[in-house]
Amino acid sequence: MTLSLRLAYARREPAIWLAHLDMMRTFERSVRRAGIPVAYSGGYNPRPQLAFALPVGVGIATEADWLDVRLDEAAADHDDQSALWCAQLNRHLPPGLAVHSASRVLDTGPSLMSRVQAADYRLQTPGLAAAADQLRQTAEDSPWIADKNSKGRLVKTDIRPLVLRWQTEAADTLLVTALAGSRQNLRPDLLLQVLTARGGLDELAAADCQVTRTRLWLDTLP
Repeated sequence: MTLSLRLAYARREPAIWLAHLDMMRTFERSVRRAGIPVAYSGGYNPRPQLAFALPVGVGIATEADWLDVRLDEAAADHDDQSALWCAQLNRHLPPGLAVHSASRVLDTGPSLMSRVQAADYRLQTPGLAAAADQLRQTAEDSPWIADKNSKGRLVKTDIRPLVLRWQTEAADTLLVTALAGSRQNLRPDLLLQVLTARGGLDELAAADCQVTRTRLWLDTLP
């Protein structure tokens, strides 16, 4: 029987500027320093076995993302120390990263990443509500084309089918639920690109937009 420690964590300033590999290394070091009995990969360069539910882009904050830490075999023979490990981990994480909860889960069934179906985002910048209203008025069969960088070349893609729902919360705040995961995934910057091109959002406002991923939906669509 193999177990993982499932962490729910938040990412804020200044940690939002960490790239995914930096996030991985940061958690690897913090897990070791916290004394969590993590399992290691094989080979000449063994690494702690960590799996993020969904990598997050540079500059994006999170409120409740998931991370699985594979525990070594000896952990199954001891009492559940999830609460203790959570507290120890928070003492070793850098500013901007915090673990809200931790629980042991069996490593059975599909991987954590394959279970992600959708994500909730909060976008905040001046003029968002007006731009969203203008974009909302486009015909239902009108595509929302964005230029996506794929393997070094720009590919035009219609992001409209990826947006499940959205609503304005204030003049400068937009709440968005979109498809996410390994199969279909909406990057917030592509939505901002469309809001600029077709909704009239100011380019500087789009560039300064504060993006927070507030929730990940596992197994089922919202």
